[in-house]
Amino acid sequence: MAIVGDVFGLNAVYDRQIENVENNNFASWPESGVYGYYGGGSTATKTDVISRLDFSNETVSNPGNNLITARSNLAAVSSSSYGYYAGGVDPLAPINTITRLDFSNEVASDPGNNLTTEKSELAATSISSYGYIGGGRNGPPSYYSTVDRLDFSNETVSDPGNNLTTAISNLAAVSSSSYGYYAGGYNGTNPINTITRLDFSNETVSDPGKNLPTGTTRSAATSSNSYGYFGGGWIPNPTNLIRKIDFFSETVSEPGNNLPTARENLAATSSSSYGYYAGGYVYTNLIQRLDFSSETVSEPGKNLLTPNAYAAAVSGGASVARGLGYKTYGYFAGGFKPSIPGNSSTVKRLDFSTELLSSPAKNLTSPRNESNTVTNNNYSYFGGNDPGTNTITRFDFSNETSSDPGKNLSLSINPGASTESFNYGYFIGGDRTSPPFTSYCTVMRLDFSNETVSNPGKNTPVSITDGSTVSNNHYGYIGRDNSVFYPPQIIKINFSTEVTSVSTYWHPRGKADASTVQNNSYGYFCGGRNGPPGPFTYNTISRFDLSSDTFSNPGNNLPSTTTVSSASSSSFYGYINPGLASVLQMSKIDFSTDNLSLTTSFDEVVLYASGFSN
Repeated sequence: MAIVGDVFGLNAVYDRQIENVENNNFASWPESGVYGYYGGGSTATKTDVISRLDFSNETVSNPGNNLITARSNLAAVSSSSYGYYAGGVDPLAPINTITRLDFSNEVASDPGNNLTTEKSELAATSISSYGYIGGGRNGPPSYYSTVDRLDFSNETVSDPGNNLTTAISNLAAVSSSSYGYYAGGYNGTNPINTITRLDFSNETVSDPGKNLPTGTTRSAATSSNSYGYFGGGWIPNPTNLIRKIDFFSETVSEPGNNLPTARENLAATSSSSYGYYAGGYVYTNLIQRLDFSSETVSEPGKNLLTPNAYAAAVSGGASVARGLGYKTYGYFAGGFKPSIPGNSSTVKRLDFSTELLSSPAKNLTSPRNESNTVTNNNYSYFGGNDPGTNTITRFDFSNETSSDPGKNLSLSINPGASTESFNYGYFIGGDRTSPPFTSYCTVMRLDFSNETVSNPGKNTPVSITDGSTVSNNHYGYIGRDNSVFYPPQIIKINFSTEVTSVSTYWHPRGKADASTVQNNSYGYFCGGRNGPPGPFTYNTISRFDLSSDTFSNPGNNLPSTTTVSSASSSSFYGYINPGLASVLQMSKIDFSTDNLSLTTSFDEVVLYASGFSN
């Protein structure tokens, strides 16, 4: 998150931490954002431009949607779904408007709930439920100590009644899991060095007595899980100093690695690994990167679109719900190799950073063909097989070995589909591959905490065979085959109640053996086949909106018709193994644009493999 000031602009950034852990389940720990968004500021005149920093490759672009009004000297804070840009100075005067940036589609809007007072040069910090926007001014001598609380659940703004200990502007802020820290600033007479602590548990404010070494104003702040870093500012000349607060001891120190150039009124945001200080006065477009692991500072060479100062920044756009930080590898395991011919136990690993395929040299415990997988932070679980089996095989991400935990499915089947919530994996439907040939509606649940399997007793309204799934935090969506015998339905499972229902119909048609990739906003059903009166295979990609349960056509299709393929999703791209297609190259979907391209090639045809990512 970030904050900024005015001609004394400031910023603050923080990482959402353990407040979001649900039931001690670290699968629900939020991932770091995948983008940083620098909004507003001044390029000699006020601007509404948003510059998006892609943390995966550090490129900067404009997402195409800017703030509603041009403004500088604003503050910014974010929830898991939205970034909020608050206050600042429009071309004429201080304002109290809050503009919301939706991370799912990067559209900005004004929700209509604003700060209690028009002010600029303020700072903000937050926990998972609330944003706290404090300090600021509305022209001398109107300096404020007020802290406004933004409730992320309903976007209402209120004054909790516990204010900063000093009326101040041009301060910076960071947060730990327990406290928000407002540091430095300008009290109308001098830069100050005070650090004021906001206790998130009771919203009381105090001065812990651990302050900046010198009075500093117009700085920016970013944070890792353990430390907050206040960089740049004015003391009373522009400085390149970085000061560090230890969240455990609340001691303040200077790590000795500073910004390459002195500047004030800059903005900052962070990924899980780096803090990024951008812009500043005198107007510059430089981005300087702080490595949290070594505390070294460098210039990655990817800068803001234009020189800018007095902006504010947030990080957001988290990737698929599982995992801490970025996904690093995709895996394609098992399947059927026509070259043998026969079932395979081979595991192929795709490095998302280089897009190179390799073999970890540790294969599955037994050949797996048409297995479905469910995945949590630590393991992926294979259930079922062709021919049918009830054995579950576990793949360990930490050492890339597989084992059989001995907790198996209640049915020996070729599964129909699989999906997972934070706590459970679900193996759904399937059929027997030997007489008597039977298709199932059964839902089998794997408890990730103890690896036991049970039947919750809430089965699908229709049988599921050769299905494909996407999911969000609340629902799993299962694409069901379309043929003479089955309507082209999407079956929806509610993770909180485990009730299944018919959600919608496929667009433009139902398909069996499609492969799927997804981000937080959309699932993509790729390729597949129809049953009788076919068979027909397709190259179409159907995009499913996870917020509205609706289909659309993104306009880009696979280069060749394919079926029985497999796929894996990184935080930014979906990778589709060609399967039964005329090419061996993988297709890559860019989630930000829906554009399709070809990338690395498989060394042989593999059908019915399982695709997943860590």
